[in-house]
Amino acid sequence: MGEITVSRHKRSRFWAVRSADGSLICVCVYKRGALEVARRLEVGTLPCLRDASTLRETPPPSDGPWS
Repeated sequence: MGEITVSRHKRSRFWAVRSADGSLICVCVYKRGALEVARRLEVGTLPCLRDASTLRETPPPSDGPWS
């Protein structure tokens, strides 16, 4: 994997994690979270990188007010 950078997202208070080619990976509210995402991508410790079957949307709780 290439170099991953963390910088301000546009002129907002959010932080952007970008790949070496400049494409946006994610936007985080906190710099600390953005740095952690970048660290995990560099090391390759995210479970979704190992197995794509772990990516799924979790259903809302059934005991909510709209159930």
